[in-house]
Amino acid sequence: MSGTDPVYPGHRDDENDDDLGMDLVDQVSTDSENTSKPLKKWVFVVAGLAVILIGVVILLANLMPKNYVAQVDGAKDKIVAQADLEGGGHAVLGTSAKADAGSIALTSLPRIDGSERYTVWLIDAESDRATRLATVDSGAESATEGFNGVGKIASVMVTVEPVEGSTTPSTEPLAVLDTPAGK
Repeated sequence: MSGTDPVYPGHRDDENDDDLGMDLVDQVSTDSENTSKPLKKWVFVVAGLAVILIGVVILLANLMPKNYVAQVDGAKDKIVAQADLEGGGHAVLGTSAKADAGSIALTSLPRIDGSERYTVWLIDAESDRATRLATVDSGAESATEGFNGVGKIASVMVTVEPVEGSTTPSTEPLAVLDTPAGK
């Protein structure tokens, strides 16, 4: 024995023993990197475009006005409350907890002075604050309006307000219809 260990190539006299076929491994690994990089880029591009497309669809769906009247009319859990308006006319309130929506239909409205108009108010369940939902011109005989968030609404009120409008009800209500959430 010469005193050198044949396991360690540095102790042998052949310089090519250091390679041990690594050139072949490098060549194979370089080829696999080249083919996987474009594939990875395309996957990220396609995934990014899919995310953008889904985002645009969701944005458009949220920006489009919802037909709450149709949602309530078609709801299986629809609850209806009705009341005659003081001075004439009729109000029908429909609500759906599942759709979280409601609709009010005013019919047979009598003509009122041209300086006034019918106003529909939503009364908040927690604060009793009135928020104007809709106004109906003095010459209209009927109107229908929908709204969402029925779980937070205690009641719907109909009043006659000046044409200039008001931020809160200024006259006695013609009718107050309680929502199931407000009871």
